[in-house]
Amino acid sequence: MKSILMIVQNFYPEIGSGANRLKNIYLHLKRSGYEVTVLTMNPSYPNQNLYQDEQFWDEEDIEQDVIRIHPAKIKKYTSSIWFRLFHYLESMFLFILTIFKLKKKYDYVFISTPPIFPSVAGMIAKRKMKAKLITDVRDLWPESLLGVGAFTNKAVLKGAYWFEKKLYKASDQIIINSPIFKEYIQSKGVEAQRIRFIPNSLTSEELNLALRPPPLSEEKIKVMYTGNIGLAQDILKLLSVAERLKEYSNIEFVIIGYGFRKNEVETEIKARGLNNITFTQAKSRKATLQELAAAHIAYVSLVEKSVFDKVLPGKIIDYMCVGKPIVADVSGFAANLIRGARCGLIAENRSVEQIADHIVMLAQNRGLMNLFGNNGYQYAKQHFYWNHNIEGLRHILEAQ
Repeated sequence: MKSILMIVQNFYPEIGSGANRLKNIYLHLKRSGYEVTVLTMNPSYPNQNLYQDEQFWDEEDIEQDVIRIHPAKIKKYTSSIWFRLFHYLESMFLFILTIFKLKKKYDYVFISTPPIFPSVAGMIAKRKMKAKLITDVRDLWPESLLGVGAFTNKAVLKGAYWFEKKLYKASDQIIINSPIFKEYIQSKGVEAQRIRFIPNSLTSEELNLALRPPPLSEEKIKVMYTGNIGLAQDILKLLSVAERLKEYSNIEFVIIGYGFRKNEVETEIKARGLNNITFTQAKSRKATLQELAAAHIAYVSLVEKSVFDKVLPGKIIDYMCVGKPIVADVSGFAANLIRGARCGLIAENRSVEQIADHIVMLAQNRGLMNLFGNNGYQYAKQHFYWNHNIEGLRHILEAQ
């Protein structure tokens, strides 16, 4: 039986597409007969206190394979980039310390980025254990930092790009959740045969949620956004859309969110007097998908930076999962996927006016809503099913 050590910053029961992806990779490898140990943090994203609620601990038997480390200084993700950087550095050193204490050797070390810092521990674990290193790239770092303007210091960026290249070189195999990442990673000197696309995917239970659509007799059309409210998501634009549609009493907006700019968005909703928006605090993935299943239209956005043309937000897959038509303020790969699946409307000029017009068009055309929703669901079943997509990782493990 082959053994795998997963070294990951975010993991069950944390919310977010990264933690969910890694939880499902763990579960499917475990069910396939591999011996898997997860080295991760005590759950703290977006706030450690969130996980005192039992709704988030909805999987049995995972903890028996988990080694958790407990940073002393940072208990939540703050609005300060520098405090978060300190949190990552502290975590990195604790990961490394734990690796040196481990007596067991593993056949594979599996790491996931971003954040980049656990990768240092993964490279050390590879050398210590003489293991193969598999790197899961969920987003391009430091490219994404440039995209949101988080860091502009040339010396810092030079060091970051140097480490990124070193990490890719050290990796025996790289898996990506967007096929557009492949060209970029190849430009860093990685051979194409070492890169494999494994998208974020869905379970059978999650796909079954689409079988419970909202009643057509509902008077209100519910437009929903779920997930991270960070630097990469232009959620303030959605507030402007809601402001523009205040006269439409049959359209209401719901945000189920968390993240870097959550407080700013909540404050702005109150300041603008937007009574047609309900802001709901973060829920477990299962509860969030159930809320989505009862909505009518789903919204996704990314800031207008070229680096985000390469990404596929996990929430798009979630929206497809529950059969919701999508209104999207995105471009690049994400926009092309929505067009190809014929599951929503793209704001081609990225304007508030066009987003609002798309929402009104769908709200007034139930047939179009249902058509887009069903198209997305069928596309998700065909392309984003964990039982099929995990075979790509199993192939890597058996070929090494």
